[in-house]
Amino acid sequence: MFKSLIKYLIVFLISIAVVYQYQGYIAQLRLIPVGIIKLIFPENRVEPLVNKNISKDNLTSEILSANSFEVYVDEVPYFSGYNINQDGSLNNQHKSAGLYGKFIKNETLLELYTRDGSLITKNTITQFELPRNYDSHNSQGGIRGIFFLNDEPYAYMATKKIGCQNMSIISLKSKVEIFETDCLPDYIKIHFDGVGGASMHYKENILLSVGAPTNNSDLIRNLAQNNESNFGKIISINKASILNKETKAKVKNYTSGHRNPQGLAKVKGNIFSAEHGPHGGDELNILKENANYGWPIASYGTSYERGYVSASYKLNHKKNNFMEPLMQFTPSVAISDLTNCSKQLIKHYNREGCLIATTLRDKSLVIILLSDNFSRVIGYEKIEFGERLRHIAKRYDGELFQEDDGSIYITSDSGMVLKVKFKLIKD
Repeated sequence: MFKSLIKYLIVFLISIAVVYQYQGYIAQLRLIPVGIIKLIFPENRVEPLVNKNISKDNLTSEILSANSFEVYVDEVPYFSGYNINQDGSLNNQHKSAGLYGKFIKNETLLELYTRDGSLITKNTITQFELPRNYDSHNSQGGIRGIFFLNDEPYAYMATKKIGCQNMSIISLKSKVEIFETDCLPDYIKIHFDGVGGASMHYKENILLSVGAPTNNSDLIRNLAQNNESNFGKIISINKASILNKETKAKVKNYTSGHRNPQGLAKVKGNIFSAEHGPHGGDELNILKENANYGWPIASYGTSYERGYVSASYKLNHKKNNFMEPLMQFTPSVAISDLTNCSKQLIKHYNREGCLIATTLRDKSLVIILLSDNFSRVIGYEKIEFGERLRHIAKRYDGELFQEDDGSIYITSDSGMVLKVKFKLIKD
């Protein structure tokens, strides 16, 4: 009897060890039945709630002070509470995937796209029909970016297919998939908050940031240095291949060695990116085609995945044959979106080299000033908002949407769209 118990115990312990050793492979096998189930039973999505009866007194309205100007901040009423559930909790799948603005008869029309495929405007909430392989991934996935071509919206979203977890680009109008990435390894260590999603029209192409979505998987991180993978890259999508309705869009890797780039901006033909570091080491980069930006080999951040901080990356990018960032933030500000400055700020600072960035952890808006040849950062100013700021409203070409008085619009993770106006003191 005792020998039998010992035998069963040994078999049990060996089974646990095997499962632990090969948990990644077991998880990948799990994608096969899960992918089949998703084809049969699509995910249930809940329409966002907007508090249309909110009183003016309950809307956010404040004046913030910067060094040489004031910032007037007013909440846009028809978006109030767009990512808040009825019980007051936050709905991550209703966070903004993109905010776009345009003028219709001289009036501003804002379009807010959520991660689960809803479009919120002043008068309507529309839910797009998404492919069955759409994957919210425990509220970490969903749609992570929106871009437009000929006024048609395209979504960059997490997808779960039979035996494969990856990212796809689909037309929200037709549901047609125009591109999909390679499949991610190490399924249980995927973290789609790190998958990028910024876009910008550039010449005959659309640039799209694709991060390496993990906090603790070497297999996923190392894809940033694998030229056969799209992860950890800025990819270039040929516009003509989309418009010609080719089976798949023509896509190539534009730059490599990125961790989680969430912002792209264009100034005088120069493309800039804003990128989350690990523990510190957030970056502002100027992009050069075919350049390598170092991740996961070089970073000014440190590793904290095992509960302790260690200097596990090479610090000097240039000496290791990588592009140095124009600027790095340590401690991290969790830099998010990025755009060119409003005409008001360009006039105020008397320079074209001017960028606006939102931050999540630092809850601030950052104005970054560049040298005349855009080769270095000469200074920056932070304006504290006390809100996790995510997306800045863009035009359909990916550049800043601004009103005639220089006002811009920003989404917050607390369920607000904020109108931001810079009131220059010297005015």
